[in-house]
Amino acid sequence: MNFRFLKFLILISFLFFLFSPLIVSAVDYLPLVPCGRKDLDNPNTPEIEGACTRCDTFRLAKNIIDFVLQGLIPPIAAVLFIYGGLVILLAGARPSWISHGKDVFWNTFIGIVIILASWMIVNTFIQSFGPDKVKGSWFKFTCKDKVIAPGLPPPPICSQPQTLAQQNKTAFPRRNAPELDQLIACVNSQLGGFIDQSQIYTFERSNNLCNYTRGNQVCGSCAHRINSCHYGGPNGTQGSLAVDFNARGISEQELFNRLDAIRGQCNFGFILFEGDHTHISTISCIGDTGGN
Repeated sequence: MNFRFLKFLILISFLFFLFSPLIVSAVDYLPLVPCGRKDLDNPNTPEIEGACTRCDTFRLAKNIIDFVLQGLIPPIAAVLFIYGGLVILLAGARPSWISHGKDVFWNTFIGIVIILASWMIVNTFIQSFGPDKVKGSWFKFTCKDKVIAPGLPPPPICSQPQTLAQQNKTAFPRRNAPELDQLIACVNSQLGGFIDQSQIYTFERSNNLCNYTRGNQVCGSCAHRINSCHYGGPNGTQGSLAVDFNARGISEQELFNRLDAIRGQCNFGFILFEGDHTHISTISCIGDTGGN
């Protein structure tokens, strides 16, 4: 009985040491912390490739799990197998040693079987019942997140909006040109009940400085294109020459149709339906091609 058990032990140990180098050679979990390394950064791109991102939190967790399963359990199991075998071999006439050696061996073996069986059960279940897009790859980790290097600080002139306005010959402070106020008043007199008065947008509100640069992004990103009529067009000096209307109580398409019907009456220079609002510019900005 003991001789058969010893042969089984030797066979298991031989197979384990035979295949363990193949497992170890395929490791991809080192270093455990996958970020914060300068050698990963490419100085020729605006991204900081070596910086830690939210994805690295999950990569760290995956690396720890892989390290425990692939890098820690195999050598520990090997040591326990060897220990259990040596205890049995050295037991002699001491039955308690033999019993202890067998317990160590079988508990280690059962633990490894449970770990492997757990993965096989989960994999079989997902391959059988999971959606096609995750079959064969559910255990692979994919996450993309980027860290953009901080750009250059804005030029000093960005702290002087009045000077910006003077350089670009735009109105300061931001305001609507008189002809745009007249256009809005005309539209409201005809269709005011169908227009959301809280969502009438003329000059830019997200980045106030864009109103003084005519959309040139010297002081940050701008919502509209350069020389948009929202900024007074290329030559306007009295303020915004375009407005975006949003519907109330009717669809945006219906509001556009009603606005288009009064374009001559209210002196529209340009009108464009943009899906979620209607863009209109004044006669002096008739060359406008839209709000963006």
